[in-house]
Amino acid sequence: MTDITLRPSQPQDVEQAVSLIYSSGPTAFDYVFSDSYQNESLAFLQKAFVWGNSEFGYRQHTVAVLDGVVVGIGGMRFASQNLPFTLAAVSAFIRFYRPLAVIRTIQRGLRIERVLQPPKKNVGIIYQLGVAPEHQSKGIGRQLIHQLLEQIKMRGMTTAALDVAVTNPRAQALYEREGFVATAMHTSRLVSQFGKVVDHVYMERPLS
Repeated sequence: MTDITLRPSQPQDVEQAVSLIYSSGPTAFDYVFSDSYQNESLAFLQKAFVWGNSEFGYRQHTVAVLDGVVVGIGGMRFASQNLPFTLAAVSAFIRFYRPLAVIRTIQRGLRIERVLQPPKKNVGIIYQLGVAPEHQSKGIGRQLIHQLLEQIKMRGMTTAALDVAVTNPRAQALYEREGFVATAMHTSRLVSQFGKVVDHVYMERPLS
């Protein structure tokens, strides 16, 4: 297992962290946040990460650091954050996009919640988990999962959950090894000129 340091993410992690967050679901991010041009999603995620208050902010994430470089990231969220995160996201849209683009982005964000649903009571969701390609298969993803599970358990949650794209069977196999069980399939037909949202498997693991 690779010897890494796990710590809360910080605003100065933005370049490496956002690249990893984006890698966890690039076409879905492009669907929601690219309104005028292809790479607009990355530009938005960088701003939102530094602003910190939404589900895309640094405050929600833990990073894995190797030799001073961020090589992995993961976030967690809870039902109590659903409304604050919605308000923070709308605020971020207003700061970043032009008025009509704000409306379109909100609409796309609401549509994607049919596939990637917000957490329910007593459930902690692990999300935006990404590891740099050159450091995959070294146990970093597993270490991040264990750290996030401990944090979710400390919050008093009874269940941990996550969504995994059907196009990522390698990740699903990892989650299954860590005790997650598929409980639902959320299908999607969401497509824009810049991205698409694929079907996702919803997985849960009880916390004891």
